[in-house]
Amino acid sequence: MRGALYSIAGFKVAFAIAHLMPRAFCQWLAASIGRTAYARSSEAQTALRANLALVTGFAGWELEALCSENVSNFSRMLADYFLCSGPDAGDQAAALLHGRSGEDHIAEARSRGQGAIVVTGHLGHWELGGLLLARHGLPLTVITLEEPSSELSRWREACRRQLGIKTITVGPGHPFAFVEMIQTLRRNEFLAMLVDRPYAGTGTPVDFFGHRTEFSSAPALLHQHTGAAILPAFTLQDDRGGYLIVAEPLIPMIEGQKDPTALAENTQRIATMFEGIIRRHPEQWFNYVPIWRENGTA
Repeated sequence: MRGALYSIAGFKVAFAIAHLMPRAFCQWLAASIGRTAYARSSEAQTALRANLALVTGFAGWELEALCSENVSNFSRMLADYFLCSGPDAGDQAAALLHGRSGEDHIAEARSRGQGAIVVTGHLGHWELGGLLLARHGLPLTVITLEEPSSELSRWREACRRQLGIKTITVGPGHPFAFVEMIQTLRRNEFLAMLVDRPYAGTGTPVDFFGHRTEFSSAPALLHQHTGAAILPAFTLQDDRGGYLIVAEPLIPMIEGQKDPTALAENTQRIATMFEGIIRRHPEQWFNYVPIWRENGTA
């Protein structure tokens, strides 16, 4: 649901409001804006209904209620994104964190000594998750696409950098991004990436909730080159208005670059793991574009 607000001017206004007004007001305002934007976008409505219907089997009023909850959660997440940007971001984020689980999985990934790829999706608050992991001493680099303007790209990168988070931008115009990722992993650092909606040409077909779509092939490809651990991690909204970091067990990978089935099978293993957490939290899976080929995915 990107629009005029997704610009450097919109981000600066939202940042100012988030730091001048109480959090409760900002979340109310964000939810109001989000519901209005959603109501005006028939494409977003169609896509969200189709995506969540396939995940849950819901229809009618039950599906509409879930979609409404999803949009409200997404809007409140965005409000907290701006609250947790800036010089005091670490303290703001820490105040919103209500718990962590799976820290042993994070420790296991680090102990292997070959780096770790943190695979996450458009679920919960992925930006906040990176901030909190970095705050706890993990050397973290975030993989991101170019923003609509270079000024906005620099603004978002600066916000991450002041928190100790590095950025690698991928896509056209960034031919050495994959090399940078490999170098990062070989330093036994962590790479965080969204994998449930790959950009054109970077996906591998998978079965996802019984239908065909694509997941990013980058984690499986990087694992082939480095042996890096594949660590699923998510930052989920809780029922008290805060967040929980949830790290899942490392995903076992088929080893060896020479196995022609490894890339597809390893990507499928990641998609299968995602099914479970999305099924448990469809109200926080924020995809307002078609995900499956049956609903228009290329």
